[in-house]
Amino acid sequence: MNADIRPARASDIDALLQIENSVFSTDRISRRSFRQHIDSDSASLLVADNRGQVLGYCLVLYRAGSGVARLYSIAVANNAGMKGLGQALLAAAERDAYGHERLVLRLEVREDNARAIDLYERAGFRRFRRDEQYYEDGSPALRFEKLLRGEPISTQPVPYYEQREEFTCGPCCLMMAMARFKQDFKPDPVFEIRLWREATTVFMLSGPGGCEPFGLAVAAAEHGLSASVYVSRNGPLFLESVRAPEKQRVMRLAQKDFLKRAQALGIETHRRAFSLDDITNALGSNKVVAVLISGYLMFGKKVPHWVLAIGHDAEHIVVHDPWVEDERGETASDAAAIPIPNEIFMRMARFGQNNLRAAVVLGDADAK
Repeated sequence: MNADIRPARASDIDALLQIENSVFSTDRISRRSFRQHIDSDSASLLVADNRGQVLGYCLVLYRAGSGVARLYSIAVANNAGMKGLGQALLAAAERDAYGHERLVLRLEVREDNARAIDLYERAGFRRFRRDEQYYEDGSPALRFEKLLRGEPISTQPVPYYEQREEFTCGPCCLMMAMARFKQDFKPDPVFEIRLWREATTVFMLSGPGGCEPFGLAVAAAEHGLSASVYVSRNGPLFLESVRAPEKQRVMRLAQKDFLKRAQALGIETHRRAFSLDDITNALGSNKVVAVLISGYLMFGKKVPHWVLAIGHDAEHIVVHDPWVEDERGETASDAAAIPIPNEIFMRMARFGQNNLRAAVVLGDADAK
């Protein structure tokens, strides 16, 4: 294999489109998307170049704050005439992800693409999931991953669930916790909205409201989980996120009710900012933790957002993030079981000018 692998340029787009249209019959990358990926800080588009002729490419996507990279696509021209080109592009994707300090490289592949599956398995990728009706034509996908550095991080067996609405991150964290501790429970969109109705208290600037820690803890306890709360501030939360006095009045009343119900349910409350040790100790005690973060570091929006911590090692917290950035080409592979370096996690895990820290520790209420 004599081709050079280099970053793609705008002048490569015609050749990339020709490869894309000849190799794939569905789920093709458009001209506009190729252009965006070339200019993006969150993607690496690499091409195999043989004396000015583009023979193949690989595209790796990066989510901010994550320890995971995703091989979004890899393709070799049908007339490339070079053995080992796919293997070389895959190795280049691994090197690029390693250079971005990622722990894991993940990918999806059509279940009927035996040639690609063989390539990934020979390169040391491990299959970890199968998704029905993943591609445009209804074909299932197999998900693979490869550890690029360090040792595998131990996580609890928590099923991942993607939020269907912009305002249901907290309820989705509860559902994932319920699926962890209740054998027969399966999350679904109807229950997602039900939990949101039961736990919501926060008015957003526009549209439906979100959830604060006591609302989530009360809903968790009423559905059979154990719950305890860490919160770094006294009094009503998130009032600075709305301007209307009437909305603030309703928020105060709702939060007063949740606090009263939390006390009646015996929900333990720690009136202080949680530490990294608090999170890791909870995870080490067979519990999971819904953690409030600012969405800014992860997806560029200064909004309160809940993620679920499910595992850790000495340097990382692993989280399920219920939010998937579909418009950026993300899938559950980008949002599930994300290893986040401890320092970045603790920077994420605060919100607003007052650096609010809040977390809800969730466990099996029947565990002894």
